[in-house]
Amino acid sequence: MDEFARIFIQFQDHLAPRLDVYEQAIYLYLLRHTRAEGKRETIVGFKSARKKLAFGIGKAGSPPSEAVVYEKVRQLEQKGCVKVLSSERAGTRIEVFLPSEIAGLLPVVSAAAEFNLEDQDFFSVPENRKLILEREEWRCFYCLAKLDENNHVIEHVVSRPEGTNSYRNVVAACRRCNNRKSAVPVDDFLRTLYRDGILSGDELAIRTELLQRLKAGEHKPLVGAKAPNPSIERTASGRRPPAAAHVER
Repeated sequence: MDEFARIFIQFQDHLAPRLDVYEQAIYLYLLRHTRAEGKRETIVGFKSARKKLAFGIGKAGSPPSEAVVYEKVRQLEQKGCVKVLSSERAGTRIEVFLPSEIAGLLPVVSAAAEFNLEDQDFFSVPENRKLILEREEWRCFYCLAKLDENNHVIEHVVSRPEGTNSYRNVVAACRRCNNRKSAVPVDDFLRTLYRDGILSGDELAIRTELLQRLKAGEHKPLVGAKAPNPSIERTASGRRPPAAAHVER
């Protein structure tokens, strides 16, 4: 969005509803002769300038009176739109503020509102991939093998193109599981790890429950949280399956 469009939208959506038609006409005139020309202030002789503001907003077909213009400038100053700096021989020196510079005019958008977790790509964006690794506490989502910066992959639970890049469908995994799983349904793959003795019965139950939480959107990345220490060894079973070559799907 270019600067003009941004200012116009802010004026129309947020400032105009607070101004009457006189105030709108005067503000836009002042804006035209200041900020539109790269200046913050200007000298205006309202005796002549009032004839260029707007016609028909008072008595039909006539410009506002000089007294009305001065009163509306005073009201614009009270509303934080302008500041009367001085009265000079050539006219009134006025500083004009953009809508974004008027205190309390524009709604405050919080960082949390800007960051919509559901819209984020957690497979392609490096910063978001790191969040997935931290979410898994530096362990393979499938077999619980210890991970580090070099021996992990971020992979899709449901393979593409059916699967998305949402945090609900990507996990951190060791290279061995990434290779073995391929396009196998994740439930079947977890049972294979159990049959091969890589997961215990308790670990299979926990992994299966976590998988359901992942699909339900309850296993969220640790946004803004301190990452767990990757040097902490696995304690659940003491087994660490070896890692194979790095292959990302």
